[in-house]
Amino acid sequence: MTAKKKSSRKKTARKKSRATKKKTTRRKKSAADLSRRVDKEISNLTKEVEKRLKPLRRELDRAERKAGTEAARVLREARKQLNEVELKGGSEFKKFLRRRRRDLSKALTELSEAVRPTRKKARG
Repeated sequence: MTAKKKSSRKKTARKKSRATKKKTTRRKKSAADLSRRVDKEISNLTKEVEKRLKPLRRELDRAERKAGTEAARVLREARKQLNEVELKGGSEFKKFLRRRRRDLSKALTELSEAVRPTRKKARG
């Protein structure tokens, strides 16, 4: 009788160890599955956000170009009006004013070129 008890104990011990191994592999497998599902969901969410942001980015680009174009136009108009200002005073003072006006006109030109949006080259 004792011989039978020993063998059954060994079988029970083996069964328990196998059962715990299966549980750990299931846990690992479920963690890997969960990780894959999370990665897939994040990927889908990223695509959805990009899809929704695309029109907003285009609208922002258009607004920036429009603002830059308008700013460049205002600066060109300011330069024109500056050049039309009549200089009064003595010859030395007029000479000084002409130089300052030229410097200011040059600065306005550079600024209008800096804010003016660059045009995209046509494909083809």
